[in-house]
Amino acid sequence: MRDSASLQQEGAAAPEDPRELHQPQSSTGADDDSAYTVAEAIDSVGVGKFQLLMLLYVGFAWMADAMEMMILSFLGPAMRCQWKLDAGKESLITSVVFAGTMLGAYSWGWLSDAKGRRIGFFGTAMFSFMFGILSALAPNYQLLIAARFFVGVGLGGVPASFALFMEFLPTSDRAKWLVVLQGFWTVGTVVEAGLAWLVLYPLGWRWLLALSSLPLFLLTLLFPLLPESPFFLVSVGRTAAAQQVLQRVAHINGRPLPKGRLKGRQEPSLELSHPKDQPAPLELPALGPLGPPVAAFLQQLRGIYTRDLAITSCCFQFVWFVNALAYYGVVLLTTSIHGGDASESGAGCGEDGRLNISNKDFLAILITSAAEMPGLLIAALLIDIIGRRRTVAGGIFVTGLFILPLAFNPPVDTVFLFGARAAEMGAFTSLYIYTPEAYPTAVRSFGLGIANMCSRVGAVLAPFFAVYLVRQHLASFVEVFMAASCFLAAAAGLCIPIETAGRSLLGDAEGGAPVKDRGQDSGTSLLPFWQQQGRKPPEHLQRRSPTADSPFSGRSSEHSNSSNHWQEGQDGRAMLLRDAARHDHGQ
Repeated sequence: MRDSASLQQEGAAAPEDPRELHQPQSSTGADDDSAYTVAEAIDSVGVGKFQLLMLLYVGFAWMADAMEMMILSFLGPAMRCQWKLDAGKESLITSVVFAGTMLGAYSWGWLSDAKGRRIGFFGTAMFSFMFGILSALAPNYQLLIAARFFVGVGLGGVPASFALFMEFLPTSDRAKWLVVLQGFWTVGTVVEAGLAWLVLYPLGWRWLLALSSLPLFLLTLLFPLLPESPFFLVSVGRTAAAQQVLQRVAHINGRPLPKGRLKGRQEPSLELSHPKDQPAPLELPALGPLGPPVAAFLQQLRGIYTRDLAITSCCFQFVWFVNALAYYGVVLLTTSIHGGDASESGAGCGEDGRLNISNKDFLAILITSAAEMPGLLIAALLIDIIGRRRTVAGGIFVTGLFILPLAFNPPVDTVFLFGARAAEMGAFTSLYIYTPEAYPTAVRSFGLGIANMCSRVGAVLAPFFAVYLVRQHLASFVEVFMAASCFLAAAAGLCIPIETAGRSLLGDAEGGAPVKDRGQDSGTSLLPFWQQQGRKPPEHLQRRSPTADSPFSGRSSEHSNSSNHWQEGQDGRAMLLRDAARHDHGQ
């Protein structure tokens, strides 16, 4: 069997053909010997001061998002007391925020993939801050609902910050640092619970809304310091700008970049490399001015439902849906149980029309909020040991195990709420790491945004279950339903076909190759797992390609100048790479 160097030389010697101008440049040719990819550059400079500064900035955004979400568990009961709202109107205050995030998840995800992670990040922070202040000034219920909807639209783009931070992390350190980032969410929930304890009764809900929006304003002031993702810059052909960003990272970290120059755009990746997987351009002239944005949305949607990504996308979207339903359901159940509103509409309200929660109940809410920290630690320990897939599935399964006993009114419900909150946070954290790793650069923010949008559907339904139905004396049914949903989501999580632990990001050159397979010559990462390990190809691949030369050389040894054989060689290579990747992902 020939070595990888000879295979690379053959790949570089593909016959001249006019169609070659439209093919992505090879990452393995002789001319690219001194070139490196963005992933190799990030691995070379490692984790240092730059990543710590990014962690603080992005983590602050994550904390601000958590505060805006945690406030929902206090805002509904407070409005119920002051404006004498029924259960339906109270639950709508929470649901409308998540309805807004459904729209924002797509809008900001599209903007981040089209214009850059940096622009999307700034837009979501400014949008959320402005409407957060308008929420605090709302004179009536209708305007409050409208303002909270647009707060949700802004918050729908916060995952863009997660994708931005992830793209500056080395492969070997990515999981643990993303878990650390998720810790800022837990800090935000605890801070918001403490702020509500201090502010809600003496000052009222308007002050609580205004103070909770201030972290978003601080993010906009620091926006000029935020760099753009080099993965995004390379994917849109701005290689020189990506090189400058990487040089800045190397300078701050005090470590050199690899020798040579940065490789240009290498998309499409492995998942989209086969001609049949390339979506044809869409044109919708019948829609007039709405045609281009609708076509852009449908085009990107098709990009995450290719033959190789369809099952992955469907499984992720269902798991995200149930995770949000369970997480926000537990958060709202905690307030329902300890906020005095589990039965009658006037329960928990003081004579002055303000929400009255005892110090004991506030302490219980703080304890269950702090439960997210051990969940993060467990996720950090397991995610690289047992893998992303099992950590996600195991976390949400354990969440169901803790929710189920609540249906039988245990005397110490705080223990089960604590356990459910911890397990759910571990699952959610792992899911935030797992999902963007499974998508190539071109659709990474969009894929994460659509998954996040599905989670908002679950979040929209959470108040209906945890507030409205609980007030209808159906708490036991709610808890059994949520537990059963968790068990189904755990099964769906185990069905996700790709495990990304130890793999580089799907992007410009590696195509998601295992870290252990990336040697000094990055071209080997595009070879199938069996070729890298010096093994014979699987039997079904041998039957598909009886000749050892043509699938990798890109031509027939006897007809090197034939354009037909050139195309067959390219198709054969794509099929072998895709089948090998499927085989590898299934292991």
